[in-house]
Amino acid sequence: MSGLILRRRELRANIRSNEIWDRRLHLFATGVLILNISLILYTMLSVTIRMSLAGIGFIDSLPIFLYILPLVIILPLIVRAYYRDRFAPASFVILLIASVFFGVLSLLVRGFIFFLLLNALTLCIIFLMGRFRLKTSIRQVGRKTCVTFVIINLLGLSFPVTTLALGQTPLALIEPTGEMNLTLEVPLADFDFSYTDLTPSAALLQNLSSADIALDLHLLEGSTDSLSRLRDWLTALNQSSVQYTVTMTAPRESFIESEPRSLGTTSVIQGVYQSHLDSLQQVVSELESLNMTIMPYCIYFDMTLSAPEWQILMARTRSLDLPGFSSLFRSSLDTIDVSALETGAALLVSESESSDLSSGVLVESFILDDLQDSDNVAMKVCGQTVYTLSQWDKIQVDCSRSRFSYEMQGDVGEYLTHSFSRTAAQYGLDWSMRLGTTGNETDMQSRPNLVYNSLESIAEDLVIAEGNGVSSLTMESLSLLLATFGPDAVENLMASIHDITQVGVTYTFRIYAFRAVFIAIDSFDPIMI
Repeated sequence: MSGLILRRRELRANIRSNEIWDRRLHLFATGVLILNISLILYTMLSVTIRMSLAGIGFIDSLPIFLYILPLVIILPLIVRAYYRDRFAPASFVILLIASVFFGVLSLLVRGFIFFLLLNALTLCIIFLMGRFRLKTSIRQVGRKTCVTFVIINLLGLSFPVTTLALGQTPLALIEPTGEMNLTLEVPLADFDFSYTDLTPSAALLQNLSSADIALDLHLLEGSTDSLSRLRDWLTALNQSSVQYTVTMTAPRESFIESEPRSLGTTSVIQGVYQSHLDSLQQVVSELESLNMTIMPYCIYFDMTLSAPEWQILMARTRSLDLPGFSSLFRSSLDTIDVSALETGAALLVSESESSDLSSGVLVESFILDDLQDSDNVAMKVCGQTVYTLSQWDKIQVDCSRSRFSYEMQGDVGEYLTHSFSRTAAQYGLDWSMRLGTTGNETDMQSRPNLVYNSLESIAEDLVIAEGNGVSSLTMESLSLLLATFGPDAVENLMASIHDITQVGVTYTFRIYAFRAVFIAIDSFDPIMI
């Protein structure tokens, strides 16, 4: 150790003997420190601004702004101390932490490798040229340190206090507009929840028609039972005036590994598109054989993540596993061929058009945050690009409160619907939302449903989305709705909706943070490489 210190002193003496090089190295190190601060400020401001552009107000960004505020104060002070007196310990530690951070992020955003190299070089310069000894007494430094520590911690307390306050006090009051187009899903197989048999009786269809509610027939591709149930419902609907859509879900889970290490590969997405294409031909054949006079309003092709993919993504997010999240998404992006996605989508759109059917796609909610600068990053794991999204007649966003709550291990609240509906509304009437599962049932993993255990909670989320401008809404599922709330559930649900004059929305930081992660990634697209 003593030899290292002697060597450092010799090198520093040699460099300082040349005043020009000494000055240049000092300015270079200061510049890199400023660059690190600029990246932090850029990330914070970018998330805040992009959230605002997405329809999310500044008050939603206030907790994270206050979380970073202490850094905004202390980091310039550290740079100032280094620039004036070359006091190195704090700058050295900050750069070391930043280097670890950039190293982790470079797993996803490879442009950060450049900043990592800059930081590594600067660490060497600061170690050689910086001053590590104190100029004043330890007692005096101790006083300043204590005062600074207290101030920074008081500022840091503003983050949990603000989050708690927003979680207790409504940050928005939403009023209904009376323009809701409600669709109730009829699952025709086991999906997140076990299949519940529901007969398409004339009385049920009459109730739906009177309430002006449409149906969504949810088909599991490759299942003969599901196709048979679809045939029964089509036969009944052909004799009614109830409008309907068909959502087709491929067995995506069968195309991936038991423990996926990526959120999609070209082969997985091609398998999904091929499954959709084959099943579309079957559905068209059924429609023709039944001589349907009432055709589906739209055929939606489900391109959302499978349950294992969704769970591994949310596990990384929930546990703040930045290395795991970065490597998961990077492996996904590196294994997806954009041209293959666009070819698969084009074939489906073409086949739908040739059958005179309107086509749509069901996608993950994070696509809304990926669309802001019109590039292809996260949306590729859903088999979509900016180009393919423009080809579909309709786009439905999966914002299932049940699905989010399961993986976040607690009800995420009405803020989920509020947050995403404010963004989806900006894209026009062709965009709709699919909300969570009703009822008290347990899912396929025997987990009890955490949300929508009352008709009032269902009605409130529907009103929130409608009040924010998304008029076309799908609720899962009619089967569980009737099984939980009785045969009059549809009429009672509509009565609950009509009784609502205003809904208060409280804050859920977990949902804000989930969106902030994708927006932050999107902010660094130019250096994604």
